[in-house]
Amino acid sequence: MEKKLYSDSRWWDNPMPISSECRSCEYYRGARKCDKYPEGIPKEIEDKSFPGIEEYDENYCKYRRK
Repeated sequence: MEKKLYSDSRWWDNPMPISSECRSCEYYRGARKCDKYPEGIPKEIEDKSFPGIEEYDENYCKYRRK
């Protein structure tokens, strides 16, 4: 029996990872860097920036702007 291309459920039933809210900020520059934290976003701020986790804080960064 020949399978069709991409017919395996692993292609389409894969949950997407949760992204940091930092990525939607206008100051974010990629690779955990932003205009306000040029040396890198501090770990304690980044840990609070993932919605859906227990540590999530809506006001995790005082500089965040969409």
